[in-house]
Amino acid sequence: MADRLYHVRGSAVPSSCPICEQPIPTTVSHCTVCGFPTALAIEGLRSVSAEPADGSTVAAPPPRGPPKPAARPLTPEEELCAAISRDLRSKLDFVRQLGRGVPDVTSELCQAALIEAGGRVSEALEILRAAQNRLEEQTEELLTRRFDQLQERQEVLERTGVRFALADDLTRIEQAIGTNRREEAGTLLVDAERRIAQFESDWKGLQGLLAQIEGLRSEAADLDIPLGEITSDLAAVRDHLSVPNLTEEALDSIAQEAAQTLMLLHEAIPTSLEEELSRHEGTLNRYPDDHEASAVAHRLHVEATRHLKKGRLSEAVASVRDLRRQIEILEKEPKESGAPAEAAAASGTTETEGETLDRLLKKARSLAARVRTLPADSDTARDAAIQIRQATELLRDRHLKEADLTLTRLMRMLAFEAPRN
Repeated sequence: MADRLYHVRGSAVPSSCPICEQPIPTTVSHCTVCGFPTALAIEGLRSVSAEPADGSTVAAPPPRGPPKPAARPLTPEEELCAAISRDLRSKLDFVRQLGRGVPDVTSELCQAALIEAGGRVSEALEILRAAQNRLEEQTEELLTRRFDQLQERQEVLERTGVRFALADDLTRIEQAIGTNRREEAGTLLVDAERRIAQFESDWKGLQGLLAQIEGLRSEAADLDIPLGEITSDLAAVRDHLSVPNLTEEALDSIAQEAAQTLMLLHEAIPTSLEEELSRHEGTLNRYPDDHEASAVAHRLHVEATRHLKKGRLSEAVASVRDLRRQIEILEKEPKESGAPAEAAAASGTTETEGETLDRLLKKARSLAARVRTLPADSDTARDAAIQIRQATELLRDRHLKEADLTLTRLMRMLAFEAPRN
């Protein structure tokens, strides 16, 4: 203790507080930290450090002030209130995991706590019991309603052509609800709802694929386009969908098969259309450019070619179908009215290579000027620029026949385009 005292005029003065051990200035009456009186500091230091001769510790003085009353035991009603409150909080944590439409008794819990604190324990107990009954009833109603909705969604899937493997889950949920195992029923229900939601989304995407496949297959059949194994592949997809207890993994595998079938259709149909358009182009080239009866067929040929280049298969198929009908009309016309181009060429003189090259160059320059009148950002302007470049390269390499065909094709395409203002 000597190191915590110093002497002023023969009197011992404490250098630090016996409670908080902070320095005590000589000019204050209380410790500036804990407020302990400075006049009692010496006695406090002595009582803290004093030890009896036998070395045992001196017992601390009893605390000042009235003793704290001992906590009284809870009454049976108070213990029951506490138990019901714990049960309600636990069940609320469970029902909140169910998500939408869950019951809530939080307000009753708060009301009962306030009433119990005011000493009206019996009234609080009645509120808690009513809340407990309401929570149980509404939870059971919620589980039953969600279970019925789950069954309805399963039936809708079956009506649209698939039988999702959910029967076992529905059986377990129904048994859990029937035996009041609500937490187990809720866990199973949430998992089954998650599974069926994912299955519904995947099935909707697969239905879109199948609709595209059926549409393209039907259009190809109208044009007698050979599809080879594609028809059997589509039948296999339908067979796989008809099996019972279809799982998510099985549906994903079937979707991959359908995507492969659609890709094969997108390869087979354009190839057949390109071959047919090439044959029709040869037929139309027999007619002169000023032949009015073939103008509609030329326009349809241009439209079909454009749709095919842009990957619009349905529109391309429709244009080819109309083109077929128009060519049939042309072929039924009297031969003298058709005025085939080769007949006109036979009556005239044969061009030399130089004359042909000069004529094609003039034709290319004229068409290039026509292209410049088109809207710069249009698809036609871009396609025309590509064909002009191809024709120029063919002329440079002296491939006059191919260049003439390219320029003729471009001329017919531009005949149906309006120039920009």
